[in-house]
Amino acid sequence: MLSTPFHILGMGWALPKTEIDNDFLHKEVGLKKGPDWVKSRLGIEKRYSVLSKEYIVKTKNKDPLQAIVHARARGETPVTLAIRAAQKAMSHCGVTPAQIGMVVCNCDLPFDLVPATAHYIAKALGIGSGPHMDLNTACSSFARHMKLLAEMSEKTWPEFALTVQTGAYTTRTDYRCDSFDGYIWGDGAAAQICSLRHPGRLKIAPLVFATDPRGADDVKVDSVSHFWQDGAKIREFSIRKTVEMFETIAATKELFAEDVYTVTHQANAVMMDSILDHLRLPKEKLISNVAAQGNIAAAGMPSAVAQRLDTMHKGDQIVYAVLGAGLAWGGGLMEVQ
Repeated sequence: MLSTPFHILGMGWALPKTEIDNDFLHKEVGLKKGPDWVKSRLGIEKRYSVLSKEYIVKTKNKDPLQAIVHARARGETPVTLAIRAAQKAMSHCGVTPAQIGMVVCNCDLPFDLVPATAHYIAKALGIGSGPHMDLNTACSSFARHMKLLAEMSEKTWPEFALTVQTGAYTTRTDYRCDSFDGYIWGDGAAAQICSLRHPGRLKIAPLVFATDPRGADDVKVDSVSHFWQDGAKIREFSIRKTVEMFETIAATKELFAEDVYTVTHQANAVMMDSILDHLRLPKEKLISNVAAQGNIAAAGMPSAVAQRLDTMHKGDQIVYAVLGAGLAWGGGLMEVQ
């Protein structure tokens, strides 16, 4: 099916209240890897959690189910983060809940299995009926959401669609001393108001989305346990596939690589530097926020664009390429209007 370009009118993001830096994780939580290791291997300085610092120190998050109970009691969940991000996106472009006819949400680790997170978001925002749905492809979900919209016929498009990526990975993070996942993960949400009929700040052309189920066990979180991944394999896959997608998108759109901005999955800063080296791209054209907020999964890449957008100029082009569990990958081109 052919992909049809459309517009993103508004973008928003949200982070929880608890700010966690590397010193806290090393000195108070007791993670063995210190700040120097984190700087050289991940390039992440801080991240945010729906959990309190006291809870992390006391429990090391031994029981993820209790972490969900704790986060709920604090009033911070994937849904509350999504609502805040969506409200910011709507405010950004002046679209009201009554104008939104479709909500598409990614929430890898929902606190409630039924109904879909999209329904909770729509209810909280006062959005009416529509084909609201959850569509999860882990950290590549932004690309999947955009590809879904691009493949819809003009007849099935609502006036405005709300796409949301949200998650609370710290509730599934092992904070015991031998783990280093605590240095990686943060929580957060991103949201976009999209339309086929109305012009907006970004014109987006989704070009790539695919999955390879042979890697289904390489990144996983079961229903009760901590996050797990084959780190070395995922790193190699991520770098190789991101480079391939960038080259494919640049060739398809006849772009000069040094003239466009690049934004990738916000896994860690060191990995992104490696991707730039492989592509021989200028670092000043990289859009990134992972150093300041950690890996917030599917919300990372779109939140990075949202945070940078007001400083960009008409005609600026952004190649995006993201990857996720599945294994899944997707990308395309955005142009500032």
